[in-house]
Amino acid sequence: MKNLLLLVFLVGMVGCREKALSPEELQPLAGKWRLSAVQPAGKNEWEDVTQSGQYQFEIRYDGVILDQNGLPACCAPKYLSVNGKTFTIVPKESLPTNPQCALVSCLACDTWNMDLQGDKLIVSYCEGSGRNRFVKM
Repeated sequence: MKNLLLLVFLVGMVGCREKALSPEELQPLAGKWRLSAVQPAGKNEWEDVTQSGQYQFEIRYDGVILDQNGLPACCAPKYLSVNGKTFTIVPKESLPTNPQCALVSCLACDTWNMDLQGDKLIVSYCEGSGRNRFVKM
């Protein structure tokens, strides 16, 4: 009976384990990404972004989000949810201060939801905020 209870407990623990993204699985995200289209909240159509003033960001090997100048992004998330798996962002090296962040009032979401399909990345930041499509540079 004791062995049966232990087996049920272990199966329950394994079944309830959160799906986590390993650092190795994060590597396809690493690199620079350029905004190519936006899908406003409540709409089903994508709107292409023109070449001038395109937003860019970089995902570092450890999940840290950097802006186009290589500085930590303002209002960056604590977690990435990539194709249904969660990754906790823990910087592996020190980060410089981004002076622009002092000018920004963040209403950031802790988790950025990402759908990675090859060299295309669709990101939704907060529930109901629309989505952005990026292409790898």
